[in-house]
Amino acid sequence: MVLCQANNLVLLALLSGVAAPVSQAEILTAVQTVSVSVAPLGRVTLPTETLLAPSGTAFSAFRGTLPFTYRARTSSGGTGSITVQSSGDFTPSGGPSVAGGMLTFTCSSDGDGTPCSGTQTVSATAQRTVLTLKPASCTGGGNGCSASDPAAATLSFSLQNPVSLETGAFTVGLVFTISYY
Repeated sequence: MVLCQANNLVLLALLSGVAAPVSQAEILTAVQTVSVSVAPLGRVTLPTETLLAPSGTAFSAFRGTLPFTYRARTSSGGTGSITVQSSGDFTPSGGPSVAGGMLTFTCSSDGDGTPCSGTQTVSATAQRTVLTLKPASCTGGGNGCSASDPAAATLSFSLQNPVSLETGAFTVGLVFTISYY
């Protein structure tokens, strides 16, 4: 007699050539589904205040920079952007005017997004693109993402300073929006 195992069936082979099953092993298969939902994400972190200061001689423009950081992940077919819009005009009245196009900015980035090109004018009625994110992009963490965590960008502001501008302290709110899909 020869005892052998083939395809989970143990056979007993008799010298006469007749084989008879000795025992049959049962194999059960279970299937478990594992799911994960990876969503696009975005976050912008800003300093609490940006101060614009005179940039040279009398009546030269006021200038200042606004560095900010962001985290983002876009889908393979999607994109994203960071925009800015003023919440209104400078207060109190009599000072600089957003509506008059007096506040402008340029953009720079650490390379994770495409910054705006040229000089942009801040608007109270329309969002201006600061940074565009590419499809299937993500910031931070390596593994196909950028090494910067978080990524960084900077707005450089310029505010006209005409002779007619009243003296005083003036403020305006800027609303940043990150959108992604």
